[in-house]
Amino acid sequence: MNRELLTQLASLVERLNEWQGTMVEVIEQITRSPGSLDRHHTTYSSFVMRLEFVGVAFSGASLMVLGKALGRDVGYQASCDFLERLSVKPDGVTFVERFARVAERHTTIRQLSASPGTEPDAAPGA
Repeated sequence: MNRELLTQLASLVERLNEWQGTMVEVIEQITRSPGSLDRHHTTYSSFVMRLEFVGVAFSGASLMVLGKALGRDVGYQASCDFLERLSVKPDGVTFVERFARVAERHTTIRQLSASPGTEPDAAPGA
């Protein structure tokens, strides 16, 4: 990872830390056609959690985003070694990991506005 991305990574972690205790959505897109998110070559996953911890593990060089959903521990990790680009905006953060010439993972994490009854750690029917 280059020095510029290291500085941006610090800003990304800082932004996510501001959101601790709030609901966030993690959106992941994995493309088998790097440089494109063409629907024919891209898978899509997303989940929502109450954000509890954000950090970078130097052992393994991974970004860790941990929280709770439906009363269970959940988490998401990204490899800092493969970061190609990232952006930090007021409403969300986005980063791209590139795995050689065969695949990229695009991740967006955004803060959700609170709505009654949408808490992922609330008991069903609560």
